[in-house]
Amino acid sequence: MLSTIAISAVLLGSAQELSCPVMGGPVAKNSKVVEYAGARYSFCCPGCEAKFAKSPTKFIETQAKANKTTGVFLFDPVSRQRLELSNAQATSDFGGIQYPFASKENWKIFIANPTVFTKTPPKEALYCPVGKEVVPSFGKASDYVDHNGVRWFMCCAGCGGPFEKDPAKYLVPGTEKHARVPIVVKEEAKAEPQSSVSETTKVTFGKYQAELRLPEEGLFAGEEVDIEFRVVDTTQKDVVEEGFKGVGAIEATAVMTMPSMMGMPEAKPKVHREGVPGDYGVELYFPHGGEYKLDLALHFPGEESKKISFLVDVKDERPATGSKVQPYQLKVIDWPKNAVAGKATKLKLRVIDSKTGKVQTSFDEAHTKFFHLLIASNDLNWFIHEHPEMAPDGTWSVPITFPAGTEYWVYGDVAPSGKGSRILMSSVKVAGKGPTWNTKLTPARQGQDGGLKGVLSTLEPIEIGRKATIQVKLFDAKSGAAAGDTIKWLGAAGHMMIFHKDGKTVVHSHPAEDAENKALVRQGIVRFSGRFPKPGIYKVYAQFDWRGKVRTIPFAIEVK
Repeated sequence: MLSTIAISAVLLGSAQELSCPVMGGPVAKNSKVVEYAGARYSFCCPGCEAKFAKSPTKFIETQAKANKTTGVFLFDPVSRQRLELSNAQATSDFGGIQYPFASKENWKIFIANPTVFTKTPPKEALYCPVGKEVVPSFGKASDYVDHNGVRWFMCCAGCGGPFEKDPAKYLVPGTEKHARVPIVVKEEAKAEPQSSVSETTKVTFGKYQAELRLPEEGLFAGEEVDIEFRVVDTTQKDVVEEGFKGVGAIEATAVMTMPSMMGMPEAKPKVHREGVPGDYGVELYFPHGGEYKLDLALHFPGEESKKISFLVDVKDERPATGSKVQPYQLKVIDWPKNAVAGKATKLKLRVIDSKTGKVQTSFDEAHTKFFHLLIASNDLNWFIHEHPEMAPDGTWSVPITFPAGTEYWVYGDVAPSGKGSRILMSSVKVAGKGPTWNTKLTPARQGQDGGLKGVLSTLEPIEIGRKATIQVKLFDAKSGAAAGDTIKWLGAAGHMMIFHKDGKTVVHSHPAEDAENKALVRQGIVRFSGRFPKPGIYKVYAQFDWRGKVRTIPFAIEVK
């Protein structure tokens, strides 16, 4: 996009200090940063940002003629891979832009013919046609491919190669709408925050109206709560109280589900009458934050049953509730004092009803199993997913060979009959030599197991306490081809376990089973829903059945 004069005005040489593209002076340390055509720019004062946005190419060319460098390219122009300047092995200033290189070899290739690598198509697309997803910013792209006058920015490593090899395969009708003339955007631009869940707490049906009375402070995960709802007849005024007359003697049943968590067993909370005609209570428990749907079947005396639904937004667990007794507990029993690493030890577990102290023996099935046992080392870098068997007395048992002497988190993902899914926690200590693996928890968006490679990304910026779509792209590590030949395991296209670094926040997620997601799975793309209630590093394990074996791919995400 720069003219030949501007390009020849700055020859290759050592990197120089960046200048304001508008005024040509030194950039301010606290300057705002914007992105344009794959490069970052800073300014000497706030007013320059708005001026630059009106005519960026003109300002870049003007400063290039003055032998000044104003922008930093975000990619190695030879490999086209995303590269931070701090990680570059070499740099070159050309046409007013500073280019980083992953190797000196790439730098030599560049300086031999820089115009080949700095030529920019007239349009760009912050959209990956392989992953079929919007790329939030240039800084979030993994690489780019130029095709037919458009520079396509890829969402993650592994997309550029397939697209370059066969672009027609991925440029389906409608994809071209993402191509645009380059514009100035704020660096790492984030999507607008999602609006709060649109709660539905009042429903009118025929002559009746029902209202759910939520606590003023809202609803929180990990807490049992008795919520009242009132049913009134809108054709009858209450002569004593303001409003309408309450309808008594209703027999009601309830079912609670979480629409965003496909496959989670439904809960069937108890409904009881209160002391005032028309007032009823429903006993609820929310295993984690998010949107829940409460379906009520109301059986009116002498009338047909009515079905209504409420939607409620549940906040993540309150820090102050950490010491509260949960409705159910997971207890390890008969744990041997001489449990040692490398030797099989029978792990025995019981689910205890906290109110009665009784052992729970009745469970609902979730994803073909009654008990999903998740075990992770206290550093979270070792993990297994097992399915113990239950004895008639409610004792679940399974032999486990722990690999190292350390403490392990023990999680039971269970659904006590009619109560819905929940993850219960305990822990065990094992003697022996310490871990041989790296115990440091480090962010990693790529992982591999048994020849199956996974690349993790999110379809929107992660916001604390809000649902995010977590995408895993699967590849045959040997050939580089998309792994679209995974099959269902435990009734789902994949299983994902998300652990906060403290080990106390856990989410077990599965992909949706709609037509769109089934088609994506055949392309090696599996999408999960996840929720990150607090900042920190989260260890993520994604499991898939591929070529006869269950593969467990590790990742780690840092949430700020």
